[in-house]
This record gives sequence, structure tokens and C-alpha cells, in this order.
Amino acid sequence: MSKVRFHQKYDDTIQCFFFSSKNYNNSEWKQLCDSINKKISLLSQEYIWHRDEFKVVLPITSGEKNDIPQHLISITCFGDNVEDEWFIVYLLFELTKEYPELIIQIEDNDGDFLLIEAADFLPTWANPDTTENRVFIQDHSVHIIPPSIISVDSTPTLNEALQVLTLKSEETKASPEIQQAIFKRIGNYPQQIHENCHRTIIKLPIEIAAVLTLKPSLISYLVSTYCSLDTLDAKLCKDIDFDDGLNVEIKLTKFLYAMLVHTRFPTGYRFKTLANDPKTQLGLKLICAYKKIIAKSFSDVFSTPEYKTFINSLTNNGYFKENLEGSVEYTRLLANAQTYFSNMECPISTYVCNVINEIKSTDDFKCTIELLKNKSDKDVLVGDDDTWLNIHPDQLNVFLNDRYGKKNEMKNNDPITPHIINSDLTKFLKETSDFEGVEKVNTENEETIEFNSEQFVSCLERMLSIISSKDISDDSDQSDYSDECDNSTDVNNVNVDQDRELASKLKTTYKGNENDEKAVLQNFIHSMKEEGLSGPASTVLRTIGINKRDLIDSDDDE
Repeated sequence: MSKVRFHQKYDDTIQCFFFSSKNYNNSEWKQLCDSINKKISLLSQEYIWHRDEFKVVLPITSGEKNDIPQHLISITCFGDNVEDEWFIVYLLFELTKEYPELIIQIEDNDGDFLLIEAADFLPTWANPDTTENRVFIQDHSVHIIPPSIISVDSTPTLNEALQVLTLKSEETKASPEIQQAIFKRIGNYPQQIHENCHRTIIKLPIEIAAVLTLKPSLISYLVSTYCSLDTLDAKLCKDIDFDDGLNVEIKLTKFLYAMLVHTRFPTGYRFKTLANDPKTQLGLKLICAYKKIIAKSFSDVFSTPEYKTFINSLTNNGYFKENLEGSVEYTRLLANAQTYFSNMECPISTYVCNVINEIKSTDDFKCTIELLKNKSDKDVLVGDDDTWLNIHPDQLNVFLNDRYGKKNEMKNNDPITPHIINSDLTKFLKETSDFEGVEKVNTENEETIEFNSEQFVSCLERMLSIISSKDISDDSDQSDYSDECDNSTDVNNVNVDQDRELASKLKTTYKGNENDEKAVLQNFIHSMKEEGLSGPASTVLRTIGINKRDLIDSDDDE
């Protein structure tokens, strides 16, 4: 179920606008909408949505007065699971292969999030202030309208942008690096649908088991409802028992399974039976959610406060025009609005309750009940292994480094030597950083810097003289001016010794001291052994693409 709210941005929500390079009439737009939704259902039939289902609709009000071309729209809340958002991106790319005339614009509350994913490869002119109405999906590719076509000093209208994409699609196609960054994020679909799922065995009353058998996607609403329970809902669940309970296999996403397992019973819950059996505990949680949905939802969709707000908004926006209430045209428009609200805007609890009631009124529900009753208790059901819930810190570090860290530029066959580590660390220390993190220094187009060795040595001598004098002064607490004067000879002697040592170092040609490099490496290894599972030494090495386990044996990493 999607939530269409007149082109406003909401948190945890992705908005999709479907334009066409062809001039469709109203009837053709309706046919296209139905065809797209059938294609979406086919591609996502195995997918369990965390919150709203991805669904395309015709806008309830025309956008012509806002200079928005005729289009289809979908606004889908993905809740806490951002993977829904990227699965929708995958679906959009697939749709543009099926329908070459489609030009799709997408955004969430962060704006053009596709550009955020490809931030490392964007042209210098591209930023949130210059990319409005410039980023689209067309013909299975990302398209960005460049300044060479429309200057960055002006924001193109949607009509202008669509005309450019229709006439100059090759010129607007984004670079291969940008395309690759997006496809890397969605490239594992549709296989990833199965990888993100988890099957578990739960003990449930036969009614709930039958409902979930006929509509498996309802599990997401039950889990999210349970996770939002409070102590005021305890009275709804006080009489729960398992007289007709049976073990059934339930498919969830790993995200939903983790939510269900780790959400505790709210204070105040009292059950007749609270076994230590995980199947029973998970069943109790789903029963609590089921009871809340049935008890606290409106039986009449059109008596909800949300419906009244929806109708008032349509009225204020001139949806009913000047038609009198009760007239034929007003009644037709009202019927369309009610259909739209039932599918798209009604409260989730009411929507789910209506779906459950519809399921329970079918013959399929009665047949499923009989099949479950005749099911043999001797059948042994085994769920998937859930050890993936426990993540080792090293696994998390690898994931974070792969996703956000510096890429390893060394070849697989290159040996990790003290010289390589010392060289890479030296480069890393020369990079700049601010509150956003380390940034590479861009040496392109910079003026050549001439190095004067004599001037450098002279400046360094003066600096060392100041530092040495300050250090000796700090060592003598409460010393007065006369004491400092008495020690002036010692200070000068120290400076002379330091100058001689520095001069001897500077005279040698720098090739890197092998013993010093080995010492640096040994110090890092020693630090990593002392820090345990993770710490600053291993973090520094990850910045240059070296894994902790590449340097020390796993037996030492305890």
C-alpha cells in the first residue's frame, strides 16, 4: 500500500513520477498504469515489503496548473528498511526496459539520492542546488542533463527536461562510472530477494496460520504492529492460550525476523502460558499484534479521521469543481476518490484489518483451515539457521570498510612489505582532513612548488632552537629570569648537538631506512595484538587498504 500525498516529501519515503515521451490520452494512461502494476507484481511476487507495497496510480488531481506534465505517480513509505528503496530502484530500471517511452524521476527526503550513491564520480558542477529536474531514469540508464545543454544558472522545467531527454538522450546519459555505482547497489537483484529472507517455525492459532498462509506479506504488518505495542495494549492479550496452536513455517525478511526476536514483551503483559520455547514466544508476539489490529481498527474506512481530512483537502483544491453534492458528476468524482483512498490513503491498521476480513470471508480460507487441521503433528519442521544474527566485530569492520572505506589499490599478488606499508602510511598522513573526514589532496592544476634545501634547513634550525629553549625552560618549574640566563650556555650546547645531528640526516639521500620501516611495522603489529578485536592501529591500516588479518595470524588475534 502506497501513500500518495500531493508531491510533498516525507521521511522514509520514495517518490516516483512516471512521464512519457509519447502523447498519451487519459485512456492510454490508465492502460499504462494497469500494465505497469501487473509488471511490478510479477517482479516482486517473492518480495516482502517492510511497510508499503510499491504501486503506481493516476494522480487524483491534475498537475497542469502547476506546470507538471501528465504522469503516473507512486509515493512509497519504506519505513526502517532502506533496502525497500533500492529494490524499487531495481524495479524502475526493469520497467524502463519493458517500456522504453518511460522517463522516471525519483527522489526521497534527501533529494536525488542516486547522486548521493554515485557522489565519488559526479562532475564538479553537480550539487543539490544545480541538479533539480536534471536527473532521470530512461532506457535502463541514469540520465543527467549537463550544463552544455541547459546552463546551471537556470533550473529547467519538467517540460524542458522531458523534451531534452526525448531529443538528446545520448548526450544526457551519465558516465559509465556513475552507472556502475548505481548498478553495484542493485546488481544482486532478483537473487538478493531470497538472500534477504529467513524461514522460521512459529506456533500460532489456526486462524492466524491460515491468514498468513493465504497472504504471507501480512507478516510485515504484524511484526511492525507488535514492535509498537505499549503497556496500554496489555489488556488485549491477557487471555491468550494455545489450545488450537500448531507449528507453521513463516517466511520473513531478516530485518523483520531480527525486529521480532529482539523486541521484548512490554511491562504489564500477563499470559496463561509463557514457555521458554522460542516458537511459542514468537507466536505470542504475533498474536498480540493480530489482536491489536482487529480491535483498534475502524470497520468503516470512510468513517476515519484520515478520510475526512482527505475529502476536505480535495474540496479545498477544487477537485469537485462547482458540482453540487449529490449530483451525478459529484457522485462519480466521490466514488473515484473513495476508491483511491481505499487503495492508497487509508490507515494501515484499517487496511490490514479489511484485508484480513476479506480473506476470512472466502472459501479458500475455509479450505485452508481444514488442511491445517488435518496436518500431522508428526511432521518435523526445521527453520533456517539464525546464527547470522550474531556479527563478529571483524565482519562489521570488513562490511563498513567495503561500503564506506578506502578501496584497496594493491594487487592480489603484491606482497605486503614494510616499505609498502611505510610508503602508504606516509601518503595517508599527507592527506588533509576536516570534520567530514580525510580527503585526498587534489594536485591537479596546481602550480609547481620549488624546494630550496638551504632555506629549509635554515628555517628548521631556527625552529628547533626555539623549541629546545622552550623545552628546557618548561623543565625548570618556578625558575626566575636569572636562572635562565645561567643556563644559556647549556641551551646553546644542546642546539649545536641537534644542528649537527640534523645536518647529518639531511646530507644523506632519502631512500627510506629499512630498519626503521621494519620497526614501524613491528610496532603496528604489537599494537594490534594489544588492542584486541579492534582499535586504532587496525583502523589506520584499513585506511590504506590492509586488513588486520593480513599481518597477524588469527591465533594471535584474541
